[in-house]
Amino acid sequence: MAEPEDEDEGMEKLKKILSTGAAPPTFDMEDVKMPKFKFDLSKLKAKKMKTGVPGLDQLVGGGFRKGTVIAICGENGAGKTTLAMQMLREGGMKYSEPGLFISFDEHKSSMYANMESYGWDLRKLEREKKLVFIEYPAHEIEHFGAQESVIRDMIDSMGIERIAIDSIAPLALQYKDEEERRREMMKLFEKIRKWGCTTFVIAESIKDTLDRVPRTKYGVEVVSDGMVYLYNLRCKAKRSRGIEVVKLRGSAHKTGIWSMNISGKGITVFPNKPYKC
Repeated sequence: MAEPEDEDEGMEKLKKILSTGAAPPTFDMEDVKMPKFKFDLSKLKAKKMKTGVPGLDQLVGGGFRKGTVIAICGENGAGKTTLAMQMLREGGMKYSEPGLFISFDEHKSSMYANMESYGWDLRKLEREKKLVFIEYPAHEIEHFGAQESVIRDMIDSMGIERIAIDSIAPLALQYKDEEERRREMMKLFEKIRKWGCTTFVIAESIKDTLDRVPRTKYGVEVVSDGMVYLYNLRCKAKRSRGIEVVKLRGSAHKTGIWSMNISGKGITVFPNKPYKC
């Protein structure tokens, strides 16, 4: 291959051509070979975290965006804690995504005993370093924010990718003034996002009705990236379960209320069966 011409040498040749009155050289663009660039558009899309819960991924466009904060809402007995723990368990078992469960409401021994009814051996997951359980006694809740660095170190050292916080109520109740509570919740959620994990925050709702947009007691739905609402409404002589993806920022999702069931294996969502009461 010929060596490239020096810039000054090239200019001198061009001046000589122009001084003769000859037309400057032209190029046929058909003979010019342009380099080809390949773009993988799939890599430009936000990474998704599959929940592993039967039927749920079909409601949330294949999974939740990684690094987002999702509010899991509903009244007592709706299945909020079960859903959050199931997503952490599935992450550890199926997708090699270790989980961290932070509990403000229930002791570890009680939680694990309750989850055994689904056939879940959470202690085994702990031994395999696929699950970490932290419980905060009532007198230590106020120190949660100050211990953020400890949690971040744990996330980094264990490769935590999924987090569940059960529930937001004890943290919110530290602030009596509603405006102050809203500000502090916004700060907390921003800190959580910086952890880089997909986080599920459990929040109790205001009384269920089917004729309005669901809301939580502490406005968690406003500061979260997504909101999944669980229904457990009395229909005549029995209760009926349903699930709704109320919002999911930056992701397409299936709207409407869909049937859901809690059995001896955990939660199953029926994404093609509308909820009926």
